[in-house]
Amino acid sequence: MIRTRFVFHGSIVIRNVKYVKKLLDEKGFTLIETLFSLVLFLLIIAITTSSLKSFVKRNYRYESVNKLELDNFIKEVQKEANISSSYIVYSDMLLFEDYTHVPITYRKYATIIRRQKLGTGHEIVLQNIRDIEYSQNYQSQILVKVVDLNGGIYEKTIRVFTN
Repeated sequence: MIRTRFVFHGSIVIRNVKYVKKLLDEKGFTLIETLFSLVLFLLIIAITTSSLKSFVKRNYRYESVNKLELDNFIKEVQKEANISSSYIVYSDMLLFEDYTHVPITYRKYATIIRRQKLGTGHEIVLQNIRDIEYSQNYQSQILVKVVDLNGGIYEKTIRVFTN
């Protein structure tokens, strides 16, 4: 039994408090202990997930051309050729000129094909390329031959409908 003193309207009142001892003997957790356990748990989870990521390394480097990316590239070049006022086919580059006389080029740089407008900036349109070759079959056809890093060869024909 614990005795406590209270001041009530200027007079000291002494009471015996029985419930305080019961609370001290309880085997429950306090808020500080719970928060400490939670912080420790989150710290352990953070460390284990980061260490597991370092153990499991995946190689995301693909050495072949993505088929969807290649089809997208061909469709983009075909659209560019059809809306341009003129075009010139070189063996390593396609040069289009739109109606405002702005040059647009498609050329290989390292292992990518990039699109440039006015010779500044670039947009990557195809990746993992070892070589690319452009040729003009007829007046209205461009043949695109792509060799990827694995040696796979892809040939596509682009029909051009210019005025």
